[in-house]
Amino acid sequence: MARTESACRQTASQVLRRSLALALLGCAATLPAQESKPEPKPDPGRYRALVEAWLASDQTDKPAFETAVRAMLEPAVRTEALAWLGTFVPDAVAHPTEPRGKGVAALVTHVTLEFIRREQAREMRYAGQFLPLASLQPMVGEQLFTLLLTTPDWYPYTHRIELIAPLRDLQVRPPEPARLDAVAKLSADAEREPLPLRRSVAGLLWGWGHKAPAQRWLAELQAAGMEGDPADRLHALRELAEFQYTLRDYVAAARTHRTLQAMAKSADLPLKPVDLYAAACAHNLCGKREQAFELLQRCLQQLADPDLDSSYRLERELFLQDPEIAELRADPRFPALLAAAMPTRREGGGR
Repeated sequence: MARTESACRQTASQVLRRSLALALLGCAATLPAQESKPEPKPDPGRYRALVEAWLASDQTDKPAFETAVRAMLEPAVRTEALAWLGTFVPDAVAHPTEPRGKGVAALVTHVTLEFIRREQAREMRYAGQFLPLASLQPMVGEQLFTLLLTTPDWYPYTHRIELIAPLRDLQVRPPEPARLDAVAKLSADAEREPLPLRRSVAGLLWGWGHKAPAQRWLAELQAAGMEGDPADRLHALRELAEFQYTLRDYVAAARTHRTLQAMAKSADLPLKPVDLYAAACAHNLCGKREQAFELLQRCLQQLADPDLDSSYRLERELFLQDPEIAELRADPRFPALLAAAMPTRREGGGR
């Protein structure tokens, strides 16, 4: 018999509450490699054996649990492994009190949190970044909403902002009215909630068609970009372009970046490599390829300067893996520019 959406949501919430206690399991140390033997080739099916063994056990072996989670998130098998784990979710939702249902819920919870942690550590942001987690619905959606709206004591409040991008990717349609109202209240709570979180939540609401909170932020940032001294106005324009990018209004973000560059030039204020990189992404995402490549070229030329402040440097991974500039990487001019700017890997901050 088909389950109603409300019943599925209620059962998934029960599964989540039973599994959240396991979400704080720390990562176990990896075993040291034996010097006398070469590293074995990765076994693409290893995660299945580890997960099945843990599910069939009494589920109290933390190292075995952590090893299974790490095996599922190895880059070579991550997408496949998440899809495979997702096949267990419907039965776990239907039988939340059975040992296997509890074990699947614990795996989904911990895999979700570790996935988000790893993506945040990459310092690379793009639309669709968290879509591989869609295989774990509805559990993963319930987890994200629970952590955001009824945050348990073990989950740091300062980490709630990291939940917004996954929710933006996974929760395309508006949630039920009560949950939607709770999200809206979070966005409006200036007394208790930090500005970055409220602004991010406004972007989430924008994606659900509730645009008033984001429109207020846009108006405020636009006004700040026209007042004060040039440095303050430049800062406001950076924030405006970033917020427009968060709303996925890439045409508006590109336009704001052009205004920012013109103001910086007229006020003789320097632009950072990250300014040019963000502008390149926005222009590329709205189809202005040549302008985007010119901006990326200027960014790489700045990075080629050996005297550039180290805090302004960007990671090589950003240029090699960011899907938002995939078309620019295909340009025959790109390899030489990257080689000149980054002949070897440099550590630095992402966008």
